[in-house]
Amino acid sequence: MRDFHLPGRSPVHALNGMAATSHPLASVTAIGMLKAGGNAVDAALAAAFVLGLAEPPMCGIGGDCFVLLKPAGSDTVIGLNGSGRAPAGLSAETLRASGHARMPLHGIHPVTLPGAIDAFCRLHEDHGCLPLDRILAPAIRHAEDGVPVAARVAFDWADDLPVLQGHAREVYSFQGRAPHMGEVFRNPGQAEVLRRIAREGRKGFYEGEVAEDIVASLRALGGTHTLDDLAATACDYTQPIAGAYGNLELLEHPPNGQGATAILMLNILRHFDLKALPPFGPQRAHLEAEAAKLAYDARDRFIADPATRLDHMLSRATADRLAALIDLDRAMPDPAPVTERFTGD
Repeated sequence: MRDFHLPGRSPVHALNGMAATSHPLASVTAIGMLKAGGNAVDAALAAAFVLGLAEPPMCGIGGDCFVLLKPAGSDTVIGLNGSGRAPAGLSAETLRASGHARMPLHGIHPVTLPGAIDAFCRLHEDHGCLPLDRILAPAIRHAEDGVPVAARVAFDWADDLPVLQGHAREVYSFQGRAPHMGEVFRNPGQAEVLRRIAREGRKGFYEGEVAEDIVASLRALGGTHTLDDLAATACDYTQPIAGAYGNLELLEHPPNGQGATAILMLNILRHFDLKALPPFGPQRAHLEAEAAKLAYDARDRFIADPATRLDHMLSRATADRLAALIDLDRAMPDPAPVTERFTGD
C-alpha cells in the first residue's frame, strides 16, 4: 500500500473489466465498448482509432500496429505484427545515391507502408465481436466534432511539427503553428477515411480513392511507394519471445519488433541487486542507463542484421559479458567500441 501522505496514485480494481490508455477519451471509449457487449479486442480497437485523433504525433491509422493477445479460453499468447514494410522500389543503393550513408530519421525515405489498418481489420475479423462500424463510430464522431488538445500532446506536437511536409503540414497545424493546450483539433478528412473502412473494411483504405491519395502524396515528396506496395501490405501472426526476471515472465514480439532489447536489458540487470537501491536514486538510474546503452547497441547489431541472431542476443552468456562491462562509478560514453568484441562472435 502506498503512503497516502505523499503524491501518487492508488491501484485500480474492477470486477468486469478495465482499460488503460494514454488518453482519457480513448479509455472512456474502450469502457463504452465493453458496456455495449464488446470484448477486449473491440475495446482495444475502438480506443486505438480514437487515439489516432487524440494523439496525432503518435502512431495512428497511417502507422504500425503490434498486438499481444490471449484469446478467451486459452492460456496461449499470440502475436500479430502489423508493421508496414519498405516500398519495393527503395534499396540501399537508392539511399546511397541520394547521399545517405545510413537510413535518415526524417524525410520520405524512412516512411514505410501503413500496416495498422490491415492489422486492425484482421484482428477484428478473427477475434472481434461487435460490428466494425460500431467500433469506428466514436473515432468518426471525434474526428468531426474535434478533440481538445491535451498538455502532453501539445508538447509533442510542437516538437514534431517542423518535420512535417506537404499536405500533412496543412492538416496538422493551426495556420502554420502547433496547437496550444485546450485548442480543439478536428480532422474531417480522417472521418471520411474511417467511414470507408467501416463500410468496406481494409479495401476502403488499401484500394480505391484513399489508396490513390496516399500514394500520390508520398510520391509527390519523392517516395517510391506504389499502389501495388499498398495493396500487398499484410499483417502476420507470430509467436512471442519470452524472458524472465525474478518470478515474472516478459513476453515481447520477435523481430522485426525490438522487444528482444527489453529482455536483454533485464538479463543484464539480473546481475545487480536493484531492490537494495532507492528506486529514484542515482545508483539505480546509473545501472539502468548503462544496461539500456548496452542492450540498444546489441539491438543495432543483431535485430538490424538481415540474418537476425536472436539466440545469441538473448543468451545468458551474452548478458553476462555485457553486465561485466558496467562500471558502477563511471558512465560509458559509447558502448560500440567496447562491446564489439563481446557481441560479435
